[in-house]
Amino acid sequence: MQSNEFNSLFTSEFAEPLIEHGFQMIGRGSSMHHIDDTRELLILRQGGRLARQGMARSVICFRHTFLRPVKSDDPAQQVEYVEDCPRKFTFDDFDGWSRRSPNYQPENSGRWRIHEINYADLGPRQLSRRLKKLRTIVSERVLPWTKTLSEEGELSQIKKFGENAWCERRWIEDYENFLSLRT
Repeated sequence: MQSNEFNSLFTSEFAEPLIEHGFQMIGRGSSMHHIDDTRELLILRQGGRLARQGMARSVICFRHTFLRPVKSDDPAQQVEYVEDCPRKFTFDDFDGWSRRSPNYQPENSGRWRIHEINYADLGPRQLSRRLKKLRTIVSERVLPWTKTLSEEGELSQIKKFGENAWCERRWIEDYENFLSLRT
């Protein structure tokens, strides 16, 4: 399968149905996000230096909207990078997943897992089934899970399980600032 065929199936079987769940496309790319109050769920397609011929690579990310992006002090700036998000997952993390919330895992400084689809070796039917399964994981497992994530809980998770990376210190500062204004 060629990339244009993959992109067409990605749009019809994955992206458009998720738009019905409140997702929006980010820019002109294939990445998406869903915002609910201060919670932002992102599905970021990985390209550039991470691109591979015949492969679609992506990361599921979670952040609160008041966290400053890595390259800016303005939390309102559109998030484009995995590094901007404390939580990083692959679809496999939620496949068969129980309702127990996964703990924060430090995956900072360019070290995170990536979900790959080798579409070059798939036919349209196989790819369509796979994309529908991934879409179901997002709508039935990932999206409901994000609704359980509180600002206090995420701050606690980063403090407890973090590795004291510069981005974690920045997130802690942002969470503490947000929570101090709320009380």
